[in-house]
Amino acid sequence: MTTDEGDNTMIPLQQWLRRIPLSLAAAAIVAGPAAALAADAWPSRPVTIVVPFAPGGNTDMMARMMAERMGKVFGKPFIVDNKGGAAGTIAAEQVARAQPDGYTLFMATMTQIVTAPMTNKIRYDPIRDLAPIVNVGGNPFVLAVNPQRNFRTVTDLVNYAKANPGKLNVGHGGNGTLTHLSALLFLSRVGVTATTVPYRGGAPALADVLAGQIDMYSASVSEVMSYAKTPEKLTLLAVSSDKRLPQLPSVPTIAETYPGHEVDTWNGLMGPAGMPADVVAKLAEEGRKMINEPSFRAQLENAGITPLGEMPDVFAARIKAETAKWKPVIQAAGIEPQ
Repeated sequence: MTTDEGDNTMIPLQQWLRRIPLSLAAAAIVAGPAAALAADAWPSRPVTIVVPFAPGGNTDMMARMMAERMGKVFGKPFIVDNKGGAAGTIAAEQVARAQPDGYTLFMATMTQIVTAPMTNKIRYDPIRDLAPIVNVGGNPFVLAVNPQRNFRTVTDLVNYAKANPGKLNVGHGGNGTLTHLSALLFLSRVGVTATTVPYRGGAPALADVLAGQIDMYSASVSEVMSYAKTPEKLTLLAVSSDKRLPQLPSVPTIAETYPGHEVDTWNGLMGPAGMPADVVAKLAEEGRKMINEPSFRAQLENAGITPLGEMPDVFAARIKAETAKWKPVIQAAGIEPQ
């Protein structure tokens, strides 16, 4: 026999025992939400970082560096998933359609977020469907020219192009690519015309500059870093960053001759829109810490990348500004979404 609390009435032991499951069930109902939250505290399982290109290259390198760091910090594996094709827009669409729970992230480039929506028919809205987390690094462009052309300064190249309209041959990695658009923006900025030559990627365009088949290629710095010490093979005429790069201190900026000219591409971590704010904040803060570490910065700079570490609001502002910059360039070139 026992006593019901709050009542001195004696109840049979068997009846009291039958009440135990009901009491436990009620306790489980009350504790259930808290227990579920504890079980699902992010991250409770592996996180995937989708890379829009095949393994190798700067984007893949940065994603793997971040995955290693984040895995150690958060105690769960961060897995890199390479999904190339369609200038990276296949990967971007995959992330845009993913659950916004923090378990699918995207190592984006400016192509998928800024220029591809204006040059390709895509099935996602980069502003509505994707959210910026932390912008990792910027990759300026460099005007790479064949040494036989005897262009030693930007002024030499511009004077030649003005004296010989249309004779300057400029290669690029395909219509609408950033090597194409960066070249168009430069030509527009300096007020000259040139014959643009499309290639199936940047590598063959660079190969033809080296062979003397074309005059110039607007390359990302990382593409031509290996030629910095062999000017007899390739002249690095000027970089498109706002200041000289520490890894190319002798190469002037285009802005030194044409103030205000600044162009680069970037790699930033993004996710599906609607991710929990605390998850975004955790990822952004750890990304910022990592980018500020000397060893990580050195790895980026050695690859020709400028460390950024831009937090979500600054990153979002950059995307807005870049969209405004490139829209008139694309329209002037008559590039239509395909």
